[in-house]
Amino acid sequence: MSIFHFPRINFKGLMAINVDTANNDDYSADVFPPQSPYANLPVRLNDSPNVQPAGLDPDTGLIYGMTDDEWIKWVQTPNYFASSPTPRFAKQKSEKAEGTADVADPVALVPAEWNYFGDMGLTMMGAKVIGVTDPNNQVPADLKTALYGAELSFNNRPDETGRSTGMLIDVNPEDATNSQIFADFLSLKSSQATAFLFSGKPTKGATRWVNFQRNTMLTGPNGAAATFQMSIPLSELQGQDILKGMPSQSPEGAPLAGITCRLVLYRSLQQINTFKYANKTTDDPWFQQITELYANQGTNPTYVQIQGTIAPWFEGEPESCPVGRQLLPTANTIPLPPGSNGNGPAFGLAPAIVYLNKSANLLSVDFATTFPDAYQGTAYDPMETDNNPKFNFGQLSMAIQGTPQAVVLQNFADILYANTSVNDGMGWIFDIPFDPKFLPMLEEGRLAVTSQQYNILLQEAPYLIVSDQSCLYAEQGAAGSTSSLFLNEDGRKLVSTSFLVYKNGKLLQASDPDRFTLYYYDTTPNQSPSNSVLLQENYISGSPITVPTDLKGNLLITATYAGDPYPPASNYTGFAGNVAPIINIRMLPNDKDYSQYYVAGTQPPRGNEQLTFDVIYKEVLRNYYLLYPAMNKRVPLNDPDFWADPVMAGTLMQRISLDYWGRSEAMPRTRDLSESRRTLLNAWCLKFFQPAGQAV
Repeated sequence: MSIFHFPRINFKGLMAINVDTANNDDYSADVFPPQSPYANLPVRLNDSPNVQPAGLDPDTGLIYGMTDDEWIKWVQTPNYFASSPTPRFAKQKSEKAEGTADVADPVALVPAEWNYFGDMGLTMMGAKVIGVTDPNNQVPADLKTALYGAELSFNNRPDETGRSTGMLIDVNPEDATNSQIFADFLSLKSSQATAFLFSGKPTKGATRWVNFQRNTMLTGPNGAAATFQMSIPLSELQGQDILKGMPSQSPEGAPLAGITCRLVLYRSLQQINTFKYANKTTDDPWFQQITELYANQGTNPTYVQIQGTIAPWFEGEPESCPVGRQLLPTANTIPLPPGSNGNGPAFGLAPAIVYLNKSANLLSVDFATTFPDAYQGTAYDPMETDNNPKFNFGQLSMAIQGTPQAVVLQNFADILYANTSVNDGMGWIFDIPFDPKFLPMLEEGRLAVTSQQYNILLQEAPYLIVSDQSCLYAEQGAAGSTSSLFLNEDGRKLVSTSFLVYKNGKLLQASDPDRFTLYYYDTTPNQSPSNSVLLQENYISGSPITVPTDLKGNLLITATYAGDPYPPASNYTGFAGNVAPIINIRMLPNDKDYSQYYVAGTQPPRGNEQLTFDVIYKEVLRNYYLLYPAMNKRVPLNDPDFWADPVMAGTLMQRISLDYWGRSEAMPRTRDLSESRRTLLNAWCLKFFQPAGQAV
């Protein structure tokens, strides 16, 4: 149940997300103009299934007819393209296949989008503890005093020499459902001293419940929100002050496993954003600002508000998501008010999770992602954080689903969601006391959130289905190959993946009769994703999942059941990613044979005379040189002289090794280096070292 346990340490602040935007392919619904040699081809920069630049001609080595230098200049330059009628924020859901896009009025674009030089780093800014929910007085008074105002970060040291180790990495950069957070440290610095109350390596966080309707006044991704949860094992926390405030076991008797941290990210704005600056023609201010920024290789990170909770984490609980009873949105929606600028024309509430705390007679409801905001800013300054209140759409109540309608229990409090400051202080987890006589009704009934004006807005689903391994990597195999083991967060430890199913808040066991059906989608390229494909019937909760590996790109797996209110859509363009269970698996390409470049019989393979820097640049490094220029700012990926010595060769071998997979220093930062290409790079590096048995 994780975040529902006491004590809860609640925080709020900002986070800079320095994403690289050249890999997003958000403009795939736009096409090259009719007069171009590439007319009607989508404006794609990233061929993510093949991990190489899109538009690459293997014979000439040109990209859309351009040399590398010409391409780099082109992606940073405003230009006109033929537009598609698809809304901008939804272009990754376009049903148009390659070469068939409708040609309409030209639209002005910068192909590399709004942050070409982003390095994928995460930096929290003023993320401070603003409330501690501790009804049992578990936290000692001196620790509680130190907690208020304590600052959360990904920093490795508590003083000014510390740096943020957080990284936001997409499994599939063309989609919104599968970002992941890697960090070497998650740290909470005392409000009273330059010291950490806790610091340790957290487990990987993964995107949950992406909601494009979080804000009634901000369109596109700016109006979206997502949730991440990371946990720090007890072994990382020994001797640290935070443990003085943690219980040794859960109310159900499970031993303490560590602490967990849930982050909600919302209200995304950049300093150079399209709300502040018009961008309809290439002469408009947005393009002028971006052009000037790129001339200096500057960055334009997005700044998101973050709100979250730190709580005890007990053995047997998932590390990356809260669990309990899930409330899902119904078909009832709320119209956007006049003057709104959100992703409308109407919105529904986002899901909520409920935990029935029998020992304390509390119904605890996690509303952290549920209620929409109504951004009030006019300057669209991302550093202003006091201008994003909740949108008030009337009174809400918790209810038990009855016949023929929901009935509010007598002792249930109304849901006072409009008081943002109070609810931030309690982490948006509402603890609703109940009379013990209502316990049977709460255990057996169907929970709901009701509105007098809009009727039932959230309704309990029969099951909560989640995966604790939802962002994974696999290696492409031969036709007919399958895999049930994947890379997750430890490069030397392959893991299985499964869906965990909770019924009425309890984890189903293999002996339970409930069965489920699994489907998958091939979600790349984003302008022509696949129809749903049946993967497995009669699936049992917790069973390892096996997937085909002959494809390359990204497989998104989902689960469904009879009576599912959100059954899988026939095509991925209609997939309900804000409510559906998700496992994303990146299939890394291994369809090239590099044996011609190896000395016969060497193990590990050592490069022969044919394996030159030009080969590794074209096969591997070029992708990162062009699409991820922040990497090139640290080391020139296209310079053979820079790499032609044993020190750099050794460093490269170290950084691309699976030992570094879960660390912030890993190369490539995108984690999309396949085994065959890793072997190729290693073989080239080994040429700089004396083979065993040969004289120096």
